[in-house]
Amino acid sequence: MNPLDDAKLAAMSCRKAFTLVEAVVSSLIVSTMFVAAMSTVGASRLSQYKTSLASRGQLLAEALVAEILQQNYKEPTGQPTFGCESGESTRADFDDVDDYHGWSSTPPVYKDGTQIPGFAGWRQTVTVQWVDPMDPTQVRPYETNAKRITVTILCGNVPVASLVAIKTASGY
Repeated sequence: MNPLDDAKLAAMSCRKAFTLVEAVVSSLIVSTMFVAAMSTVGASRLSQYKTSLASRGQLLAEALVAEILQQNYKEPTGQPTFGCESGESTRADFDDVDDYHGWSSTPPVYKDGTQIPGFAGWRQTVTVQWVDPMDPTQVRPYETNAKRITVTILCGNVPVASLVAIKTASGY
């Protein structure tokens, strides 16, 4: 055999194998791509989780606002006062919109006081204020024939949903 052929054969066999440097560089490239992919998946899952919280919170807020708007604007019997009147100690007793002012529940509950399943660590809060009927952003310390109801839903003390509604003495 020709010594030149042996040199070519040796050179070709060396070229077919990876060097240590090539293996390290390719490992770095693969690991960088893996970290980027995992970061993207993590960000996507976090976004889905936050969207889920906001949707669940919005549903809780809508249900509570609907309940409050079904109530009378003013106390139907006796002398009306802002807030709960005598004998209205639980939410089941509330019969007008401003009875809900300052009401809060952790965890969220139905009107009859039973806990809503699947909402441990959540809280419902309600604020009712007299507002200027021509500009509901302006709070008034006196009767205006318009009340702004703000329902806020929190998950782990972080607000996830808030809903505002206006109830007027005329019913609109």
